Amino acid sequence: MAMISFSLPSPAKLPVTSPPSVPNRINIADRLILRHLNAGDLRGAISSLDLMARDGIRPTDSATFSTLLKSCIRARDFRLGKLVHSRLAESDIEPDSVLYNSLISLYSKSGDLAGAEDVFETMGRIGKRDNVSWSAMMACYGNNGKELDAIKLFVGFLELGLVPNDYCYTAVIRACSNPENVAVGRVILGFLMKTGYFESDVCVGCSLIDMFVKGENNLENAYKVFDQMSDLNVVTWTLMITRCMQMGFPKEAVRFFLDMVLSGFEADKFTLSSVFSACAELEDMSFGKQLHSWAIRSGMADDVGCSLVDMYAKCSADGSLDDCRKVFDRMEDHSVMSWTALITGYMQRCNLDAEAINLFCEMISQGRVQPNHFTFSSAFKACGNLSDPRVGKQVLGHAFKRGLASNSSVANSVISMFVKSDMMEDARRAFESLSEKNLVSYNTFLDGACRSLDFEEAFELFHEITERELGVSAFTFASLLSGVASVGSIRKGEQLHSQVVKLGLSCNQPVCNALISMYSKCGSIDTASRVFNLMEDRNVISWTSMITGFAKHGFAKRVLETFNQMMEAGVKPNEVTYVAILSACSHVGLVSEGWRNFKSMYEDHKIKPKMEHYACMVDLLCRSGLLTDAFEFINTMPFQADVLVWRTFLGACRVHSNTEFGEIASRKILELDPNEPAAYIQLSNIYASTGKWEESAEMRKKMKERNLVKEGGCSWIEVGDKVHKFYVGDTSHPNTHRIYDELDRLIREIKRCGYVPDTDLVLHKLEEEDDMKMIQTSLCILVVLTVSGFPMMESSVESKKGIEYMAMQCRKHKAVLTDFGAVGDGKTSNTKAFRDAIAKLTPQAADGGVQLIVPPGNWLTGSFNLTSHFTLFIQQGATILASQVESEYPMIPRLPSYGDARFASLIYGTNLTDVVITGNKGTINGQGKSWWLKYRSGGFNLISRPLLIEILYSENVQISDINLIDSPMWNIHPVYCTNVIIKNIKIDAPIDSPNTDGINPDSCTNTLIEDCSVTSGDDCIAVKSGIDQYGIATAIPTQQLSIRRLTCVSPDSAGIAIGSEMSGGIKDVRIEDVTLINTQSAIRIKTAIGRGGYVKDIFARRFTMKNMKYVFWMTGSYKLHPIGFDPNALPEIRNINYRDMTADNVTISAKLEGIKKDPFTGICMSNVTMDLSPTTKKLQWNCTDVAGVTSRVKPEPCSLLPSKGPAMDCHFPTDKIPIESVVLNKCTA
Repeated sequence: MAMISFSLPSPAKLPVTSPPSVPNRINIADRLILRHLNAGDLRGAISSLDLMARDGIRPTDSATFSTLLKSCIRARDFRLGKLVHSRLAESDIEPDSVLYNSLISLYSKSGDLAGAEDVFETMGRIGKRDNVSWSAMMACYGNNGKELDAIKLFVGFLELGLVPNDYCYTAVIRACSNPENVAVGRVILGFLMKTGYFESDVCVGCSLIDMFVKGENNLENAYKVFDQMSDLNVVTWTLMITRCMQMGFPKEAVRFFLDMVLSGFEADKFTLSSVFSACAELEDMSFGKQLHSWAIRSGMADDVGCSLVDMYAKCSADGSLDDCRKVFDRMEDHSVMSWTALITGYMQRCNLDAEAINLFCEMISQGRVQPNHFTFSSAFKACGNLSDPRVGKQVLGHAFKRGLASNSSVANSVISMFVKSDMMEDARRAFESLSEKNLVSYNTFLDGACRSLDFEEAFELFHEITERELGVSAFTFASLLSGVASVGSIRKGEQLHSQVVKLGLSCNQPVCNALISMYSKCGSIDTASRVFNLMEDRNVISWTSMITGFAKHGFAKRVLETFNQMMEAGVKPNEVTYVAILSACSHVGLVSEGWRNFKSMYEDHKIKPKMEHYACMVDLLCRSGLLTDAFEFINTMPFQADVLVWRTFLGACRVHSNTEFGEIASRKILELDPNEPAAYIQLSNIYASTGKWEESAEMRKKMKERNLVKEGGCSWIEVGDKVHKFYVGDTSHPNTHRIYDELDRLIREIKRCGYVPDTDLVLHKLEEEDDMKMIQTSLCILVVLTVSGFPMMESSVESKKGIEYMAMQCRKHKAVLTDFGAVGDGKTSNTKAFRDAIAKLTPQAADGGVQLIVPPGNWLTGSFNLTSHFTLFIQQGATILASQVESEYPMIPRLPSYGDARFASLIYGTNLTDVVITGNKGTINGQGKSWWLKYRSGGFNLISRPLLIEILYSENVQISDINLIDSPMWNIHPVYCTNVIIKNIKIDAPIDSPNTDGINPDSCTNTLIEDCSVTSGDDCIAVKSGIDQYGIATAIPTQQLSIRRLTCVSPDSAGIAIGSEMSGGIKDVRIEDVTLINTQSAIRIKTAIGRGGYVKDIFARRFTMKNMKYVFWMTGSYKLHPIGFDPNALPEIRNINYRDMTADNVTISAKLEGIKKDPFTGICMSNVTMDLSPTTKKLQWNCTDVAGVTSRVKPEPCSLLPSKGPAMDCHFPTDKIPIESVVLNKCTA
């Protein structure tokens, strides 16, 4: 936005002027037109105007035209209004200011910006502009998306020396409600606060409230404005209540309403509608009913009927909509809104979708009210929930007749209906027929692709969304994550998680819930738990997803513990929560615990058990061998048991060989579903297991007679970036022959190892050949599942072409670690194997390079050294385990720029050229716990513990695509290196682990760190160059460093630390696109007297931060010095630039402490917004011995960093450092 500067004169109310006097004798045209207008007949008035004009009779009073124009505006008939303007131009009347202002209002509200500008320009030429004209034109610009023009017009108004009144202020402040213009709004607010002008003017105060809500999403500042207003009325109270609801704070909305009533104000229908909406969101039926009673006594019940219907629908805890329907039936007039609220209530709250469709049909048949696009959307959603596209297509016919089928919300609901009905071709046709596809359209169809497990199409849609810049939403990721979870594709799930973090959605509740579910279903329950623990705002779905995950993994104790924590947190469980709890009790046989929770559903939470809860209880009793109890329980159910319940019972009968109950269960299943093959198969097996061969054969015969076939099993495996789908006996895969050849080989190997299939439940009269086919089918499923679980099994299909990866250099020679006698059992030491492998490969390195492949397994090892022209490739499923034996880490010489003794690192290299450590998400586990414990107990105080990776004095270094966990100390430490790439690294250590820095570039030149995710007990990235006299003497700076797309979690340390070991100098550092969550500070510059060196030319932009103690932190007194440091060595800190940053839940905005007589200078901050936490400190900016400038920073910075106006932006280099232009090669392992 262009820089705007202006000064505001003292405000003054314009004198109230009387309306123009009406002549005593009004001609016949004026009288006739006014008579029509007084009767509410606008078209009659216009007709009279036209008829009389033909006879040369025209109105002579400008007030007549002004009244006509205002009537057209009220009727929103802008075509007639423009006709009146043309008749005015033909008349002899010279318009006054009032008439001109009416014309501006007409063109403004019709969206005709050019017409309004023409009128305003005309007024300027003839000198008839007044404050109302200026205000109307500002409002016109603001209402038509030209907010900056409105602000410029306000500046021009002031430059003419005119005095703004409340209309002017209201118009310009509304223009400042755009987030880009809030800074100007704050300038205006500053003046108004000094004069107290807004405190007594309702319109100005309301516009300021809206500015903070719409422009900043800042309810706290809106409340501060409200609290200072002296002239409150029902409008201002209602505005605050409504804005609370719009921002998702229903409790605050109710609190404002109660304060309003206690203050003596009487609510109107608009107030009540908002409060009923708050009750609906809170599901507070009790308060809602009290309010309903008050509305009846006040005579406003009919005015708020729609809100009442919505409230009763959403607050119906027992699933009944009786109260909702009573309110609707008592309404005198049913509008389209009341019908839609009722239909939506049936569809949305209580899953009474058939009733919702019946109501829609009733509305159509009555014919008094026609459905609108909201009504149709709810009807289509009900059809989708019923999976009944037949009815849906009939509703679609009505939508076409009404001309609403092309409406975006209706069309999206149609797509959703087809998706839920598994009619993807119809959904595709509906999607492709849209002339304008918005994000909702894409998300709806993408969700359908995920439901049908068509991931190729789903990800194509995802790429289309990003290419069209529609703005990927939380729903997009939730759908994709749900889809990949259903096939157990953790690799794609992790890729999506990375995208989530980069886009700043890692704190979004629905996305986190989907991540928990995805990781749980993919077998990574610990990662699911970490996501859950990092969530600040957990709803019932979050808790239920975590409980369900623990239940599926068999952790019954953790299920019950988490459920108890949920209760303590005051979160009310839902039906799904209890399914998970009862399932967990069933899997571990907790009968009494299961009964207690089943009974508490209704007794404690008024949740009526449904069929699935009864099925869980049947399963619990059956797994515990209590078949008689289970049978009695089924017979006492309040409704008829369905196929699922009887199938559960039948399965138990097979396990316990109970023929009597098995026959009963089978009969019940076949009564409910005669074509259910499971009943025949299970009963046949029960007969076979008890020696009743004839009865068993009879069951099989009946299956054949009815042509019943059990549906074939289906599995998915992930190879590379593709998910493959297999059915039992499938031959459709292009690699079918290779797959079955491998299966034959595996079967022979298993037989040679002594495997004998369990055929107890296989019918003994089957031929030997059939028996073998069944065994092979079972083994086929076994192998496919094994492939899913252990990625190296893919080698039977993939080994010939190898695993592709990107690297600086590819290698001519390769070897596998097992070629050197390594054993991947997690217990055998492989230190010798790693060292021998590298020693034997080194002679070949000069001939095109070598690579050592670490295959899946757990490879325990101590320290080993790398060589030049070498790639260490760690496959997915492989984990290098760091030995916990100290003797496997020899002591090595100290670094020149540091004074500490140190252990060798796990992976170490010095004086190397062209070294690559990479993989396809293999892992290095430092097993650091024992080292941390010894450090905390006083050991290693003067000795640096082993790092995971340390490379010294080397060039062309790449570390990429691996996971690092639980390092004894720092994770990655390139030192005295040039040309370094570190990318796609995931680092994880407990947040209380000591000194577990993520990545520490140290005295390096030309380094790129990108796409990394770090959770750590110390700094996520720490930029260093030596300490005090050692660093000063070595004098090797860190320079040309680029850090981008970093995600960091570190509650007690910095996202990026610069120093405190910076004595060799740090310069030219570019940092961008960083996401920080629960982190102590963003960028912390640490130094002290004695460090010497410099930190200069630091550029940072595009930071997204959540839950920060500090955002900006500079420390000039970091008191950690080696013996013999120079107390006169002063550091130089200058040219530090921050721009384009947002932070939520901040405790302290900035702590900037320079050095006395050696200040930190050239600090620049622009476009930075920090929203404060409820526990924020009063002193937000603590600044000493610093100097710089700011622009558009909130909260307002300290006086040492003055604002330079809204147009200034801090510098960020446009050139690239050399390493950013390096193109990696596609290689294979």
